[in-house]
Amino acid sequence: MAGKTGAKKKAETAAKTEKNTAEKKDRKPAQKVAGRTAEKEEKKAQKSIADIYFPGLDTSAFTDKDEEKEYYLRFVDMLCLIQVDINENHPEVAVDRVGSILSDVALMQALEPHKKTEYAEKSSVRRIFDMLLNKSDLGLKAGYELPLSALLLSGLLDPLEMLAILMAYSSSVNRKYERIYGVLQEEKTGIVRPTKGLCHDLARIFLGNDENDIALLMNGNSFLNSVLLTPWDNSRGDSEMSRPLWLRGSVLSILCPCDDDKKLSPEGLGRCAAVLDPVYSGEKLLRKTEYEELYQSYAGMRFNGGVIELCAPYGSGKRYLVRALAGMYVCNVLSVDIALLLTMDTSEQEQALADICVRGILAGDIVYLFDLPKDKEDSLLRIFSVLKDKLFVFIVGSEKPLGGMSARVLDKGIYRIELKDISDSAQLSLWQEAAEEYAVDLADDIDLKEIVSKFTMDPLRIFMTIKNCSSVADDFLIGRELLEEQIRRICAVEFGDSAKRLTSPFTWDDLIVEPAGEKLLKQVCDRVRFKNRVNDDFGFGEKLPYGRGISVVLYGPPGTGKTMAAQVLANTLGLDIYRIDLSQVSSKYIGETEKNLAVVFDAAKNSNAILFFDEADSLFSKRTDVSSSNDRYANAETSYLLQKVEEYSGMSILATNNLQNFDAAFKRRMSFMIPIGIPDEATRALLWKKAFPADAPLAKDVDFEILARAVEMSGSSIKSSAVSAAYLAAAAGKQIDMEMISQAVDRESLKNGRTGAGNDILRAMMEG
Repeated sequence: MAGKTGAKKKAETAAKTEKNTAEKKDRKPAQKVAGRTAEKEEKKAQKSIADIYFPGLDTSAFTDKDEEKEYYLRFVDMLCLIQVDINENHPEVAVDRVGSILSDVALMQALEPHKKTEYAEKSSVRRIFDMLLNKSDLGLKAGYELPLSALLLSGLLDPLEMLAILMAYSSSVNRKYERIYGVLQEEKTGIVRPTKGLCHDLARIFLGNDENDIALLMNGNSFLNSVLLTPWDNSRGDSEMSRPLWLRGSVLSILCPCDDDKKLSPEGLGRCAAVLDPVYSGEKLLRKTEYEELYQSYAGMRFNGGVIELCAPYGSGKRYLVRALAGMYVCNVLSVDIALLLTMDTSEQEQALADICVRGILAGDIVYLFDLPKDKEDSLLRIFSVLKDKLFVFIVGSEKPLGGMSARVLDKGIYRIELKDISDSAQLSLWQEAAEEYAVDLADDIDLKEIVSKFTMDPLRIFMTIKNCSSVADDFLIGRELLEEQIRRICAVEFGDSAKRLTSPFTWDDLIVEPAGEKLLKQVCDRVRFKNRVNDDFGFGEKLPYGRGISVVLYGPPGTGKTMAAQVLANTLGLDIYRIDLSQVSSKYIGETEKNLAVVFDAAKNSNAILFFDEADSLFSKRTDVSSSNDRYANAETSYLLQKVEEYSGMSILATNNLQNFDAAFKRRMSFMIPIGIPDEATRALLWKKAFPADAPLAKDVDFEILARAVEMSGSSIKSSAVSAAYLAAAAGKQIDMEMISQAVDRESLKNGRTGAGNDILRAMMEG
């Protein structure tokens, strides 16, 4: 029994072993395949999303905008694909668990309660995002042109808003994203812009709940919503989550710049703004002259924030100085005409203000506001408040201090710079810089110090003059004649009916005056030529209580050559001369004369012209004791005109026949008092000789010494007599003889109530 039992167990054991072996053989291939698949899946799972989309991602800087664009769009691609995978692998929910009313499975899944789970590789995706931002930061610090990076790292965007920008940017530069966003948002058209809601969903992939706060996307006053995104026409009444992420055209033009777009005004600003080129040669001007304060204040406010009020008279070169400042920071200037901006309706203004901020923040332009209306303070307050809230620093150009308005709005960080008239040293520096800018040489006959003494020029006009000269100069060499011609063209002014330009053909050879008068006239020229040396080099400029202009009084009887003397001065100095029409200036109405004078002097401010007041005693009448209201107003007119003459930086010439009409105080405040009197006998003889041209047919009996001895006449009377005698000779077909001259002198003397002058000449001839 025992043997039988042992054999039976042995047989059963052998059968069992054989069976197990067979089963094991059958299972072995399946287990091997399953093991390999599991191992492959495990290895795949161990490969992070960073390795798939960004293999070998390093910490080096972005070096150009194409590389920057490629990496950030790849990041968007990664988020979109992850979101698709999340949507497709969401566990299905049986419809019958809720009911049969809703047949859409996706909607049923949204209604079903489920536990929110975070994306498994959230930390890896966030690490990629941070690495991309770091590459942007390094590239910007290295000086590479990376517009998208500059926007993302402007300090005005949270990570959620950065993602919104990337999504809006992607759909603007590549149409594939419109289809992708359409699929992710389950739009029927399949081609749409991304929305804030989708941005919120994609942000869950790599941002924590605190950073993915939907409130950040809903703030209507944020930089994202009020400046970067196109205004939303929500006529359908959709929720804010459905607002499309659509960049303004001005933003996109900066992120994707084209050569043709760089000089164009930004979208919405064409009527009220212009993008101005920088002036790269202005560093010396801003560092070594009185304008250094502008550079120092702007340099500080770039880091601390604030507003610079640049207060200076019209024509003093404020805009040029801002362009020179831009040259030091290698950027452009956005010049905004506030008066034109205020003519826009509310929606246009909002668009324009947003584009101003875009240019100031994204393009790095220096924002310069000018032409501030005086009667629209409330509107200005609103505009300044908006800009101050968004821009870190901007410059306001004004002719007079903003006063109370700056205290109400610009009280924090306001810095006022009041510029006086441009100094001679600053002008000298500008002429040199302008020549370097346009690569021209100045001829040896040009003395820049003399040019500065004669012509007061603002920065813009100096550069315009050199530019015009460079376009016509031979071999890029500018001579004195060409330079002064272009200066006069640049400074040409239109006075209307108040003044007329006089030609200046006369020279010192034509002007015959007493030696003392001629000496003083030449000293006037020296005063103009050497003004720069005395005021700046000798330091007298700081001692002058009034303006640096020159005032000259020419006094003497009618016809003695006062007008010619003024023309000789203009011709010698190369300056334009305008005769002021006193009939257009003087008025019987109280206060009108002062207004008319103000118009004349304001027009002449940048003209460098000589203002010639003929018969000036009609305006500069002697101030009297006040015995009536008329006396008081007459004195006020005289005092006002005297003030304007002293303030004028150019030359004023006053001609009068009656010096006694001017009081002593007035005379003391004139630079020169020059007598132009009746010529003596020797001077009259010279005047008679010069009165007849070389081609005039003079008879042998014409004796200039006899004419000079016989009759006392002014220079203008002598000239008129010579012309009349010439016509008598031409009519008779004869030479000009003494008899004809005697007739002409007799006729000319009758104008002054004198008879018998011709007989005096004949009597002198008989006496020999």
